[in-house]
Amino acid sequence: MAECGGNGSIERIPGQAAYRCVFKNSASQQRRKLEYFVSKKAFDIDGFGKKIVEQLMSENLISSFADIFTLKKGDLMELEGFAELSADNLIKAIEKSKIVTFPRFIASLSISQVGEETAEDLSRNFGTLEVLRKARFEELEAIEGVGPIIAKSVTDWFSEAENKKLLDDLLKQIKVLPFEKTETSGKLSGRTFVLTGTLSSMSRDEAKKKIKSLGGDVSESVSKLTSYVVAGDDPGSKKDKAEKLGVKVLSETEFLNLI
Repeated sequence: MAECGGNGSIERIPGQAAYRCVFKNSASQQRRKLEYFVSKKAFDIDGFGKKIVEQLMSENLISSFADIFTLKKGDLMELEGFAELSADNLIKAIEKSKIVTFPRFIASLSISQVGEETAEDLSRNFGTLEVLRKARFEELEAIEGVGPIIAKSVTDWFSEAENKKLLDDLLKQIKVLPFEKTETSGKLSGRTFVLTGTLSSMSRDEAKKKIKSLGGDVSESVSKLTSYVVAGDDPGSKKDKAEKLGVKVLSETEFLNLI
């Protein structure tokens, strides 16, 4: 893999049937990080798709997250497929995205093991980026849904000099809103759900939104504090772990009846 840089080595991602470049700063890895950064699950920059990321990287217009927010209309006009209106629209979308919620910001950084639910958990527990940056391993490990593997990944990420510079550069361009704790009420208030497998009646994202709208929480990992595991088709190891821990497993029909 030429895009992997270094000697081109790849490695298997622990616990997954997928591979990644060993060389962390490879063009391939950086492209994927930038693609996720602008996606709907992170900064949600309208019209900023994979093709544009590739074009901007190939023209050496962006190489880091912060570069996105320094783009000018003239930079885009040089790219194939851009006209005045489309360039204006993308610049406006970038400007609009400069204020971001804390959970989306954490998710956008592509910290290993940190997905949307974990980003939400970290935001809820630490409140601001300034506090999270200084969090100790023990503090992170104690959070429901985090544990030692994620705690080490987070502390390692924030301790790296390269990532400290990345954050400092990025914070000069954007504003991260502190996490706002709201009093939740609803029939699922106080209950934590883990979703596994494929649901036929709704997407995973739709199920998460429904749970949260009813006052419930969604976590990525199963523990003794999990209220329910919702098991769709091909549920995998999370269902097995729930059964071992005595956590109630709901079928999709039971989940729909509950909500």
